Amino acid sequence: MIDEMCQFILQLEPKAKILDVEPEGRDEGEDAVIRVLLPYREWNRKADKITDAIYQRVWEIEMERGYFIGVSLRTLDQMKATVT
Repeated sequence: MIDEMCQFILQLEPKAKILDVEPEGRDEGEDAVIRVLLPYREWNRKADKITDAIYQRVWEIEMERGYFIGVSLRTLDQMKATVT
């Protein structure tokens, strides 16, 4: 399911980078976590649409299979802010 979600993200935005995958989530209720860098300087409409599609798919997987994948999406400026 993790590979399926990573592929789904890259289909939505081929320039996205999967930064990290944790097969076991850190927080209670998470079965896995995927951290993603979107190729935009700041949050925009395209990022919003991608986010909506990803979280819809996360919900579908959870409802169909009982498996919850946490997905963390960041933009270039957000990543830069966390490094400094």
